[in-house]
Amino acid sequence: MAEVNIKARSDSKIYSVASENLSLVLGDEVVFESDQCQEVATVVGSQKEVGVEIGSGALIIRRLSDKDRSTDESNKEEARHNLARCKEIILKHSLPMEVLDADLSLDRKKLTFYFSAPGRVDFRALVSELASTFQKLIRLQQIGARDRARYCGGYGRCGETFCCRRFLKGELDCVSIEMAQDQNLAQMGPNRVTGACGKLMCCLKYELGYYKDVKSALPPMWSTVKTAKGKGKVVGHNIVKKCYTVELEDRTRMEVSC
Repeated sequence: MAEVNIKARSDSKIYSVASENLSLVLGDEVVFESDQCQEVATVVGSQKEVGVEIGSGALIIRRLSDKDRSTDESNKEEARHNLARCKEIILKHSLPMEVLDADLSLDRKKLTFYFSAPGRVDFRALVSELASTFQKLIRLQQIGARDRARYCGGYGRCGETFCCRRFLKGELDCVSIEMAQDQNLAQMGPNRVTGACGKLMCCLKYELGYYKDVKSALPPMWSTVKTAKGKGKVVGHNIVKKCYTVELEDRTRMEVSC
């Protein structure tokens, strides 16, 4: 029995799950069964990857059929209606949390609510009342600022839909200020490298490998080098043009390609 990597819609995580001898390709939508319910997922790969969780006991039982799609659309509509009632119950319990979305499993057994909050929330009493109200297995998933942008959607400074909303899969990778520094972007100020979520933009990671490769071929800043016009000091790097700027002893400057 083969295993494939799937992205579960309910939590956006990627799991390695067994398939019942189905010939699946990237992008196929499937129905998988866990010990709790049947859910919808998308095939995202077949190779073992770092960070992929093992879906213990989970099994892909079929491709998503037209009947499944119809059922899923009805479930989405019901989940959206349940949001309003969930918000009322949260207000009743005076909890500092904002519900953003809901998802109902294909077999209608599990209802997931996604929320954001400034800190940890004790929602034990809330879960009990939600389970009693909706007569389903309740799952509350707290999401961070970056995942909040994924659920709410929007457009980045590039004019495109948020990457996290459009194509990034699974857990969002960590982005550090060092990545901006390696690309000479940190000095432009936080507003130029921060996304709508208030965190560093995911796209800072896309060209990082290229910048590091080119930078490794350039002489270090402020080092002394020999040029066709004599000795000079390296005063600038231009990663895009693959060159560096040298200030000669007579204070004139020249560009040198690497």
